[in-house]
Order: sequence, then C-alpha cells, then structure tokens
Amino acid sequence: MVYTSLELKEKYPNPEEQKSILRLYGISHLMGASVLSGRYKIPAALYEPISLTPYGEAVCRRLMKHFKWPEARLACFLSFYHEELLVDHQKTDIDALISACNEEILAGKILHPFIWGRELYDKAYELFSHEPANLDHSDTLKLLKDTPKGVFQWHDVLTGPLGILRSSQMRSAPSTTRVPLFHCAKRSCNVVHHAYLSTFESQVGKAQEKLEDILEKEYGPFSAFGEFFAEIENLLCGYYDDRHCIGEIPLLGECFSDVELNAVLLESLKGKSAPLRESLLRNEITVRDPKEFCDGLSRAAKIQALLLMDSRDLFACIDRAIYDGRIDIPEHEIRKPRMIRVMSGFYDLSAECSRYGVRVMSSDRSLALVRLQRLILSIYPPADSDASKDLQWRLRKVQGASVEEKLQRYMKKEEPAEIIQHLILVGPGPFSIAADRCGLVPHDVEAMEDETLLNILLWKLGFDIVSGDESTGALQRNRESFAQAVAAYSGYSESEKHEIKRESAPLFSSLEKALDSTLSFSVWALTFDHWSVHPKFSYHLPDARTHMAELLNNAPRDSSQEPVIYDRQGRNTLFPLISGFSRLRDYLTRMLGEADLHKRPASEMPTYAQHAELTPFPFLHTIPFLDLSRESQDQILDLLRDFTRTLEEGGVIGVRNRLQHQREDFPREDELLRCLRAIGAFLDSAEGSGLCPTLFKSTGTARDSAGRSSFYFKDYRGREYAVSRPSSVGRAGLPGLLTDQFIVPVAYLNSSTEVLRFSVGSRSSYTEMWQDWPRYRVASDSSRDLLSTLQVVDAS
Repeated sequence: MVYTSLELKEKYPNPEEQKSILRLYGISHLMGASVLSGRYKIPAALYEPISLTPYGEAVCRRLMKHFKWPEARLACFLSFYHEELLVDHQKTDIDALISACNEEILAGKILHPFIWGRELYDKAYELFSHEPANLDHSDTLKLLKDTPKGVFQWHDVLTGPLGILRSSQMRSAPSTTRVPLFHCAKRSCNVVHHAYLSTFESQVGKAQEKLEDILEKEYGPFSAFGEFFAEIENLLCGYYDDRHCIGEIPLLGECFSDVELNAVLLESLKGKSAPLRESLLRNEITVRDPKEFCDGLSRAAKIQALLLMDSRDLFACIDRAIYDGRIDIPEHEIRKPRMIRVMSGFYDLSAECSRYGVRVMSSDRSLALVRLQRLILSIYPPADSDASKDLQWRLRKVQGASVEEKLQRYMKKEEPAEIIQHLILVGPGPFSIAADRCGLVPHDVEAMEDETLLNILLWKLGFDIVSGDESTGALQRNRESFAQAVAAYSGYSESEKHEIKRESAPLFSSLEKALDSTLSFSVWALTFDHWSVHPKFSYHLPDARTHMAELLNNAPRDSSQEPVIYDRQGRNTLFPLISGFSRLRDYLTRMLGEADLHKRPASEMPTYAQHAELTPFPFLHTIPFLDLSRESQDQILDLLRDFTRTLEEGGVIGVRNRLQHQREDFPREDELLRCLRAIGAFLDSAEGSGLCPTLFKSTGTARDSAGRSSFYFKDYRGREYAVSRPSSVGRAGLPGLLTDQFIVPVAYLNSSTEVLRFSVGSRSSYTEMWQDWPRYRVASDSSRDLLSTLQVVDAS
C-alpha cells in the first residue's frame, strides 16, 4: 500500500515513535552522505544492530541474489524506506549503531567534509588549477587529507571531531558531499561554486544502486515518507520559530577567529552549572580546566562543542563576549557568513552579528515590526487589566476606539526607536521582559547607556540601529557653539576672549578631523581602483588615508607649491589638509590628459563587458575619476579648487594660530565671522557633493508596475537621496541598495544616472579572516565561460 503523508501520521501517531524514526533516519543519512576513505570492509558492529521490517526483510532477500548479507542489509538501512519502512525502528539497537558509526568516523574510515569555513576552499585553490566542479575519489581524498572532520547535525545527533554527540538543540544541518569550493575566473561573479565529492565504489554503494533499481522496477511508487519526515522535522527543529535558524553554524565557522571562539567557549564554561558544561556532562565529557580544554580543541571541535548548547544559551555567551570586549567588533561592522549564506525555516532566517550581539534576521525586513508588536503585547498583555490600562495611558494621545487600535495606529506612524523608548525603556519591569524575550541577561546590560540599550533592542528585533552624527556633525555643533561665543562678546574683555579661545579648541580639532576625512575620502574615491580589490567599493578611513598620503606625496607638484609630506596616520595640520584639495585637483587634471595610459587591462574586464550592450561595464579605467561624466569631472575640479580657496580666503589658519598659540594679536570680530562663514561654506559644499564621507541610511523602497524601483536614503542632517532602477550600467560591485552607504551625488558615471557609492568598511579579526577573498582563478576550462550571458542588475 502506498501511503500519503497524512496516512503515515495516522500509522505512526506517537510523537516519541516519530522522533525515534527520524533519529534513525538521520543516522542512515549520516552514513550515506559521506566519503569512504578506500576499500571498505563493513564491520559487523555496523550492520548487526540493524533490524529490518518484514517488508525490509523481503526486499533484502531479493537483493541477496546479487550481494552478500552484510552489504544487502546495510543497503536497506541506507535506503531506509520505499512503500513501507525497510528498517524496524523499534528493534534496531540505535545506541549500538551510533557507537559503531562513531568508531568508523573517528578512525577516518567514514569521512565528512568540514564546510563551515574556508579551509577546503583555500586548499582546493592550491591543489587544483582547474575549476574543481566534480572531484573523483582520488582528488576527493587529496582535498580531505589532514582537514578537520565535518560538523553536521540532524535532529539532536551532532557529529564532528569529538565524535557523535547529543545536542541540547534540535537542528537540521544534515551531512553533505556538496562543498562550496571555488570562485571561477569571472571577476564579475561573486558566487562561491560548489563541487561534489566522490566516494569509493564499494560493494555497499553498488548494492544500494541495485536496490534502488529493484525498488523502482518491482515494488511500485514510494510512499510519502519524505514529506512525512519533513513535517516531523519542521516541528522538532523550530521551522516556524522566527528566533531559531541553522545560520548559527556558518556564523561560528566563518565570522569568529580562533581567539574569539575561545572567548565564547570560556564564557560558556563559567561556573558549575554553565550551559556548555552541562551539555558536555550529558555526553560523558568532564571539563576540569576550561582553558586547558579549549586549548586542546581544534577549530572544528570548538564549533562542535558550542553546538551542544541550545541556541539561546549559545547566543547569550557570544553576546557577553562582545559586550565585555573580548570580541571586538567595530561600530559599523556586520559579520555575515561569506561561504555558506544559508537561510532556513519558514521565514528564510539567517544569523548575523554586530557590536550589539547576535540576531536572527528574516529575508523579509517587515518581520521586525511584527516582532516589535508581539514584544509590546507580551509586556502589556490584553488579559492583564493593569498592564492594559498602563498601555492605554501611554497611548492616550493616539486616536482609536480600543487600545489595540491605538497601538496599531501608533506603530504605523512612529519610528521603531521612538516606540521602544516610549513603551519599553520606561522602567525595569518592561525592559526586563523585553530583555528576556530578546535573549538578553539583565545584568549583562544594566550598566549600559540608554542609547546602547535602544540599539541592542533595535538590532535584535531586526531594525537598523540609531547611529550618532558623522565626524562633520561634531564640526557643525562646535561651529555653532563658537558662533554663539563670538556673538556674545561686546568689547573683548578677558573673560570673553577666554570663552572664545575655549570654544575654538574643539572647533579646530573637529575641523582638522573633517578635513582629514574629506581629503582622504576624495583622493581614495576618485583615484583608487575599487573594482580590482575585495571587498569592492568599501570605505575604511585608515586605508583611504594611507592611499591619500602615498598619492599626494608622490604626485608631481608645481614649482610654486610648497613641499608637503602627508602623514599616513592622520597627523596632518591645517595647512597640508587645506592645500591638499588643490594638489588633488592638479593630479586629476593631469590624469585627464593621460587617460589612455590608465585603461583597464582586458584580463581584468568582466566577461559581460564585451557582450552586454544594454548594461555596459562602467569602469574602463583604473582611476574612477576618468570614468565619470565630463560634467561631473568639471564640477569636482571646481569644488576642489573652491575648498582650498574658501578656507584660505576665510583666514582659517591665521585665526586658529592667533587663538591657540598664545598670540597677543587677538582676531577682530569680522575675522572671526569670516572664518566661521568659510568653515560653514566648506562643510555645506563638501557634504552636499558627497566628497566628505557622509553615511546615508536606507529608509525604504518603491516599485511601480513597469518594474521601475526607487531606493531612498537619508543622512544625519535629514538630506535625502534616491537611487533609481533599472540602471544603465552593468553590475560593477557597488554596494547593495538596501544597506547603509556613502553616496557621492556629484560623481556620475559616464552616460549614466549612477553615482559612486561605497559600503562601510572596517578592520577586525573578521576582515583579517577574509582579506584575500575571493581567490579568482587565472583561467577556466569550464564550458560556461563560452556562454555570453546578460547579467541582470539586481539591487546593487
């Protein structure tokens, strides 16, 4: 009889029996999706614990016409089901079977690839000059030699260097022989291509192939066991839970250094009742000295050990290590897996990390608002009359017939940050509920500032954080304070002079920072070859400053210009910073006359550049300025000239020297006001043009029936910018349009409405792990390189 999924539920209604079947099926898959190290002799311990159903015994006897009893029995176990179950889950000794499988894995006879990191990727790059799309058994063994044992989990069965263990968390990350292994030769391709590993052609494998043939030809169609197992697994592994995903596995493997993994391990072993210590004890592993235990584990073993904990405890341990500084994550850095960007569950969830901790993020960004509403209703449950009255009072100015309607209206109108401040950060009670629901331990965050707590809640729920002003924001504030001090004095009394001098210190300090970032960014954005590096179009001030110093120090100068040496560490005073803009202008003007010398080599061109007429490749030169429209080039040259001229004519350097160098010739009022006007004019022009790096936050999108899209951004001063799609240029590595970024409105690419845009770069242990990524191959013998495909522009 062929069963539907519903009929199988009726046949196996007991939840514990369902778990038993699923666990046994997981062991079958673990054995099947593996690589045999060579000629494989089946040990008796691996097939004797297996008991077959009457249906399975009949199938096994049919198969034994071609194979011996051990191979036939194990083949039935690996196939597991057809019309009926082939394996008797009640009579099979699963503990003995796991023990036998564990011995084979630890002995290296059954191999699984360790895919949660770049070790196999880097090794394949060194081993294979070709694109290793499919590896034979010999090449598979070369690749896996001396690499860690794979870490995989099905149900609560977790395998890895520590052997087969039982995890506290149900997960669905079954073993696989499909491995992310290489980038092709196409520089425009950012996809990590997969390869299939090959196992030894053993008698067991041949028996299973024969069995599948027999079942197909002689035993009719399959029952819906696949669907049945999937439904059980979904319930056990939290498929519909928006706070749980298997993305935590690649997060551990790809986003933390060994030192950082140690920090998480040590945190998870603190105290006798520590979550990891208890999980290890359940697996008969005792930890006496946590540091000695951590030092004795390989990277893969550390990841396996951490996965013994449930996700909530795991995330809490990572968060603590971040909050106390043992894992140092820069302000704008978001750590995401790069090799395996897995999305799981009903909501397409993945895990990512920032300085505000770990969060589980849905591909549907609107889910964050639904989460926030659920959180508010858990703090003010409608069934609790006192809590409902409290919420009613807090929403008293919002129109609505009921508190539920008021809340709906309020959440549609207000920003998430305002909602959290008004309804959650109002006292220890509401916050403690929110902290618990978001996986925070109150004592971890009780000493934090309100702004930090707000950002943690925003981040955990799935919203963008609230960032402070840019570096020029400080200049704007200090300029206003200085202007008030200048306006307040009437006769240059000593107390008034003292006040002006006092306000001048932060003004000129912030001016130097703004000039430094503007000059560094302008030089880097306009002259650095962003296409040829990874990550592409990613701005990091120290890198930009280094490039600026190297370029301006080595650039030819006019004989009338005073020689200046620019410091790579940013120790530059006002004179070199102000004159640097005119020096950059001279350099760019010279490049316009030498444009042909800076054409991009054909070897660095993406494949589509020669074929995609609708979306041409925009960066034909290694100097981006040369690929801008003529109008943009002229406007930028004028701006650079005006930056220097405005600040020089405003007497900025003279006023600073006379205020801060204990000079007796105190500036006159008109000199102070002229200096202020010059600084204001520079600031408005630099920020408005985008030559001063100003971060734009993504604020929304719109799309019409013709497929036209608009992506909206806003900076810290409320200035808006919109990017339209479709674009008239091809995919060029610019940042995606749903992320915060630096936008240069003045820098239009030639014959396009596209402008230069840059993501927020950072430097950390995470970026060090991926600094030479991706590793493109010099050439490719892949047939897909013969295809000329039009690369569709996505939101990038």
